[in-house]
Amino acid sequence: MNSNSRLQRKNTEPKTQNGNTPKVKGDEKPKDVPGNAEFDPRVPLTARQRFNITKSWKGIARNMEQTGINMFLRLFETNDEIKQLFKGLQGYETAELRASKGLENHVSMVMYTLDEAIASMEDVDFVVEMLYTVGRSHWNMGGFIPEAFWKIEEPFLVAVKETLGDRYTANMDHIYRKAIKFILETLIEGFKRCEKQ
Repeated sequence: MNSNSRLQRKNTEPKTQNGNTPKVKGDEKPKDVPGNAEFDPRVPLTARQRFNITKSWKGIARNMEQTGINMFLRLFETNDEIKQLFKGLQGYETAELRASKGLENHVSMVMYTLDEAIASMEDVDFVVEMLYTVGRSHWNMGGFIPEAFWKIEEPFLVAVKETLGDRYTANMDHIYRKAIKFILETLIEGFKRCEKQ
């Protein structure tokens, strides 16, 4: 729908006494127009920010594996205790890790989760439930504590910045920080739901 037809439709819609267009159940704003998605308090991003991150993420999606490998290498360099949770990767040096099938498999799963979460931001129910499920799946990892999820935050942001280069502006940094915080908080909540059972 182009802007002229939206304008024409708006001018011909019935008005209430105070001049507003009456709300009709099922009457939604067009999904194809950035900024029109309703705000959902579970996601700390505005509709415009969700649009921007979804668009920006396409640059990551084209380099998903390399971004994920860089993220995990940085995670392991700065958090040896996390590396120890990966039984098949203990004792590996950085060059060996790069070629490790075990790391590649885990990177694929993690990047798939991030991809689903970011690319599906408009479907908050789906994203939250998916992240709860992934959070719960860490319950059976011996020695894993939910706070360990936070260790991936900075490596994620650095890897995204490296992949996007000049496209990683101050505004996108702000948006990615809000997005990863939401993702990690939701993963932790999923994990903690197992503790409560």
